[in-house]
Amino acid sequence: MSVKKIVTVPNPILNKKTQKIGEITDDIKNTARDLIDTVKVAEDPEGAGLAATQIGVSKRMCVVRNFFEDPLNPNEIKSNDIVLINPKITNYSDEKDIDWEGCLSVPDKYGKVERALKIKVAAKDIDGNIIKIKAEGFFARTIQHEVDHLDGVLFTSKIEGETLSQEEFDQMIEDQNNEQG
Repeated sequence: MSVKKIVTVPNPILNKKTQKIGEITDDIKNTARDLIDTVKVAEDPEGAGLAATQIGVSKRMCVVRNFFEDPLNPNEIKSNDIVLINPKITNYSDEKDIDWEGCLSVPDKYGKVERALKIKVAAKDIDGNIIKIKAEGFFARTIQHEVDHLDGVLFTSKIEGETLSQEEFDQMIEDQNNEQG
């Protein structure tokens, strides 16, 4: 449909719990397309997911991107964009992971957040079919981050330790790449 402006802090919609979706109407389908279009063009940082509240719509839906290496070209990263309507995380692993997160709605801030390493989520897709996903690693982190948005929770309330600016975060990544390189 179209690329929407991303809502940023301190907009109060980001701190409100979203409304559950009943019937999947044309408006809901249009919002799903807007979410996909908007997350695909997000750069610096690249978008890994986007909740409806982040484009000003207080509905319980989000898009999450599952990144993977292209089997035909291992140097290229592709993604599946999955729309989740009324997502509910049904299982969290006991095993946790602490890693850096950022957010398109909280520009220029990164922090370490503890998340379950593996999760199971149930939701509806854009056609109203019930889908169940087992996710782990970064994909599980992305889903947990987006479901938090739908509950009015920002990652900044879960940060452990210091925060970094975009410049500091980019420098840290560059330093790590140089060490490995």
